[in-house]
Amino acid sequence: MRALQMDKILTLEQVARRWNCCSNTVRNEIIRGKLKAFRIGERRYGIPTECVIEYERRWSTC
Repeated sequence: MRALQMDKILTLEQVARRWNCCSNTVRNEIIRGKLKAFRIGERRYGIPTECVIEYERRWSTC
């Protein structure tokens, strides 16, 4: 995984690239409430890096 800047807002596509998955998987995690994000308009999400890091720590298998 790449290091992240703490104050940055990421898109679904950026998180999907980081996690090596598709953007639908990231969207589903948001819809399920497992990954915190906010809406940007009707179709887009903004995902704070702090939320990505929190999710990775919580769901890490290590």
